[in-house]
Amino acid sequence: MAISCAQVRAAVSAQVSTVSGFHLANLPPSYFGRIVDTIAHKAFAVQISNITAVPERQRVSIGTYIKTSVSIKFAYRLRPHDVYPTDYDSSFDSAEDIIQAVLGTYSVIQQGLVGKFDSATSTIPTAISYIIHQLNFTFFHTI
Repeated sequence: MAISCAQVRAAVSAQVSTVSGFHLANLPPSYFGRIVDTIAHKAFAVQISNITAVPERQRVSIGTYIKTSVSIKFAYRLRPHDVYPTDYDSSFDSAEDIIQAVLGTYSVIQQGLVGKFDSATSTIPTAISYIIHQLNFTFFHTI
């Protein structure tokens, strides 16, 4: 069953949207952290960052079997210093919730789509008003 990269991005976005309070941002992932006032608390974006063909020797398939790298970026508000590290720690709990939402049900998203978690990074922009998390996944599917 062929699954386009756009369908992978949409399926991942739908799964992240199921995590309490998260909503799709109206800007591309590369803008996260650049402009302070444009990012809302628990806003996220999903980016297809790399597509690579995967050699198949064991099975005959129709189409091309590929590996799609997907990045999820999200913002989490850090309130003033008197509540540190509560919001900081909560942001990592949210990152774990997103990982579980995306991987826990990827087989339900679409048949023929297999995913795995690769890595996570976080940065705090100069304004110190939020933390930006980036979660990296790999999905295998046929196009």
